[in-house]
Amino acid sequence: MHDEQEQLTMSKRIEAFYRQSGGPGSPTIRRLLERHLLYGKDHGLPGKKEEFEDVIRDVFLQDHSTRPLVMGFFKLKTALRKEWDAYLKALGARPASAEEPDIARKRV
Repeated sequence: MHDEQEQLTMSKRIEAFYRQSGGPGSPTIRRLLERHLLYGKDHGLPGKKEEFEDVIRDVFLQDHSTRPLVMGFFKLKTALRKEWDAYLKALGARPASAEEPDIARKRV
């Protein structure tokens, strides 16, 4: 019963929003939603648009049973990023003269 009542209330809220903003296709809706996401009390820090990734991260970091797992993933991500950057740097550091003979042979 509680879910049905909450769903009904949400439906009424959505209908009221559309009536106030000019209907589903109104360009005003995008502006209103953007403002709500930036400054709404239920969307994190004022002025910072909360992304889905932020929500998931916060939920799992605040749960003591999943915090170590999330921290491990962050460390793994950082390590992979460092390795990838080092790899790209190594590719870019290769002398151009070492690549030129291969290119010259292909043209001939």
